[in-house]
Amino acid sequence: MRFCLLLFSALLLIACNKPNPHPELADEIYLDLNSKVQETQKELEAAKKNFEEQKKELAAVVPQTGTIKYAQKRYFEAERKIQALEQEKKYLELKTASRKKYTQIEYQKAFKAGKPWPTVEEVEAYRKYKEVSTVPPSWNSKNRVDTYEKAHGLKEIGPNPKESGPKEAE
Repeated sequence: MRFCLLLFSALLLIACNKPNPHPELADEIYLDLNSKVQETQKELEAAKKNFEEQKKELAAVVPQTGTIKYAQKRYFEAERKIQALEQEKKYLELKTASRKKYTQIEYQKAFKAGKPWPTVEEVEAYRKYKEVSTVPPSWNSKNRVDTYEKAHGLKEIGPNPKESGPKEAE
């Protein structure tokens, strides 16, 4: 009886260690890309509705009133926005599919090596990239130099030296 119980326990432990058939569902990067695809799809649908409204408005405009230029401008802007969103959606779909394939390959390697996956370094690097890419670029070189100097301890974070200098006698 004990032998059967021991054999059953050993089989249970051995059988529980098999690879995940869908490792991409545990990958934060893949899930984030997938959510971006869905957001872009919603934006695209809203842009298409707006485009149809602009099309109707352009057809309803009375010629030679001056409003036709504004209606045409809004129509072509809506058309360009649709094109941009379709391109972004296609890019994100390709990137998501690529990440899914990469995830499956890397997960299998990590599973065979007995290592945890996804790696903490990879996820942190993605989070850092995502944080940096959402900040709009600053083209003011003085601000960039000041920020760099403050971040690397090259400049004190106190009052402006021009303001705290010696005062002239009155």
